[in-house]
Formats: sequence, structure tokens, C-alpha cells
Amino acid sequence: MPKQARALRTYDRVLDAAAYEFARYGYANANLQNMADRVRLTKGALYGHFSTKEDLAVALDNHLSGALEGLLAEARVLPHTPPIRLRSLVLGLGRLFGRDERALAALRLSAETARSSARPIPLLAEAHGLVVHLVGETQKAGHWSDSVPTAPLADLIMAALLGMFLTETGPDFDHGRAGAEAADAVHAMWEALSQALDATSAH
Repeated sequence: MPKQARALRTYDRVLDAAAYEFARYGYANANLQNMADRVRLTKGALYGHFSTKEDLAVALDNHLSGALEGLLAEARVLPHTPPIRLRSLVLGLGRLFGRDERALAALRLSAETARSSARPIPLLAEAHGLVVHLVGETQKAGHWSDSVPTAPLADLIMAALLGMFLTETGPDFDHGRAGAEAADAVHAMWEALSQALDATSAH
């Protein structure tokens, strides 16, 4: 394998090991030696790719930012009605965090930062704003009753979505199993909520 390709493969393996560690233990308790052991590297070799835990956290943050950018762009430009675009965005976020452990780790790290500063999750501020907009447009189109306040309804959708992925942590966390279950739960939550709101608007 050419040297550059091997280095890129090692970089990806280290990032996956970091995602595994951060998703289970959080930033403070994540251990660089454990990450190195997981990919069978010396700690010194790991430092050749990432010098600190902060560097790893930034790389995961960038990964999630890129993935979110794609989802948000689709929700803005798809030639569909607001309800369809909103549904696509919410379920897309569910699939992202359910299938991509790097994205989930970045979400959990961002949530830690938000809790410590008593502020919204920074990476999701734009997604939240778009959800607020699409909820409002859905109400204007008559699909959901406008008697339900727009902003709290958007907050409820985001809280329910994120709650699926921020409640299970610890060393026994299995992303493959729990992530798939959470993504399914997001779909079920969306269907229940939209049916309830459809029924409200019909009266």
C-alpha cells in the first residue's frame, strides 16, 4: 500500500477510535492511550496524526459540520412542500446520528460544551433555525394548526430527536444496535407527532 494511502487509512482508524471513546466516556474521560491501543498504534504514532484530544474533537466536529451542511442544503432547496422538507430533515438527522458514530460523538461533545456554558448546542443552531422556519411554513400551508406556537413546537421536535441520541452513554454503549433503534424511534416519533398535529389542524 502506498505510504500516503496507508497514512490516510490510519488517520481514519484513529478518528473512528476517537469517536468510539468520546461517544462512551465524554471528553474529560476519553483516553488517548485507549484510542491508540484500539488501533494497535503506539501513543507516539497516534501523535503523528493528532497531537491532542482537542485536535481529535475538532476533526469530529468538522465531520459533523460537513454532514449537517448537506442535510440543511437539501432541506432548503428540495422542490417539495415544507412538510416534506421538514420530515426529510428530521429523519435525515435521525439516520445521521444513528448510522455515523463520528457524527454521534461530535454531537455528544458539542452537547457537553453546551451544558457547561448553558447555551444551545452550537453545531445544531442552524438546523434548529431551519426547523423553526419549516414548522412555520407547514402551519401557514394549513397542514398543522397555527394555534400551536411555532417556536415551542420546533423546540419539542429537536428535543425529542436529540433525546434519542444523548441518553445512552457509558462503556457498554453499542452504537450499531442503539443507533439503529434510535433512528427507528425518531421515525416513529415523527409519525406520531405529525398525525397528532394533522388531526389538530382538521378540527
